[in-house]
Amino acid sequence: MKIKAVILDDEAHSIETLQWKLENYCPEVEVVATFDDAQKGLQYLKSNPPDLLFLDIQMPMLNGFDVLEELGPALSFDVIFSTAYDQFGIQAIKASALDYLLKPVQNKELKEAVEKYIRKRAAAPGFREGQLQGLMENVGAEHDGKIGKVALATRESIEFVDPQEIVLCSSDSNYTMIFLSSGRKKLISRTLKEFEDLLTPFNFYRPHNSYLINLSKVKEYIRSDGGYIVMDNQMKVPVSKSR
Repeated sequence: MKIKAVILDDEAHSIETLQWKLENYCPEVEVVATFDDAQKGLQYLKSNPPDLLFLDIQMPMLNGFDVLEELGPALSFDVIFSTAYDQFGIQAIKASALDYLLKPVQNKELKEAVEKYIRKRAAAPGFREGQLQGLMENVGAEHDGKIGKVALATRESIEFVDPQEIVLCSSDSNYTMIFLSSGRKKLISRTLKEFEDLLTPFNFYRPHNSYLINLSKVKEYIRSDGGYIVMDNQMKVPVSKSR
């Protein structure tokens, strides 16, 4: 069965380019409607929910976040944002465990985003409970030059935590194990590099290829045995010689 997609972008050229790329590189996707007017697109989405929405962030009158907020409970489908590299909102999207494409959209990144959506749809389609609210909180926080909370999405649920609740992260192939100050841990389907990009501005440091630590949760540094760090939760983290 084809994935029914809608494209909402105020630039006609961007719509045409994305539609052409989807037809030629992602044949499993069928573009059922396109809109260069956010209000018209919003009205269509309320009565004709697709499987997947490709949504531009920066639009006049209503931006992409406004559109989602207007949809509210009607938001039953998945969203892939499109944005320029330096546009507002990227950190909020990352922190909320949502996907985005940078303009100009590259073929490889587009295919990977669609493949990621297909995997996600099999486990948990659409926005999860609390995810839209978390996104909007992070958008507001980004206005203040920071992110609010980080989304930790598993197959069963999505939890938003303050960055300072995270003691450390450890790499497990394409997954990351998150160790929380409460003693809980969560296995997340995101790479350690993704968390490094997201958390480095919040006093996180990568002392080893396999670990990312919260410097405010460091208890002591031991020089013996090649050097290692002891965290508040008593976990020992090796320090790479190159660090």
